[in-house]
Amino acid sequence: MPKDNPRRRTGRGPETSRGAQRATGPEASKITTGGAKEPRALQFTRLNWLLLGMGALLIVSGYLALASGSPTMSTVVAPVLLVAAYTVLIPLGLIL
Repeated sequence: MPKDNPRRRTGRGPETSRGAQRATGPEASKITTGGAKEPRALQFTRLNWLLLGMGALLIVSGYLALASGSPTMSTVVAPVLLVAAYTVLIPLGLIL
């Protein structure tokens, strides 16, 4: 009669079972987490900075238009500039 294989029974290997010891020291960094990828650092390119800069300029110009005394500038142009900056340019600068 074959021996009972604990790996087959539990579906977990010895490295994830309760009785396994954790590696410490230099060998701990060599252990992988089941194929999980390490998070990448943000890499902003020139396009990202250009979009973020354009978004910041639109925000400043939108608030300046909002503060102006002209009814057309403060009720039509300012909201369009601010919405375009906050919903289009800033997210694109962060995503791309």
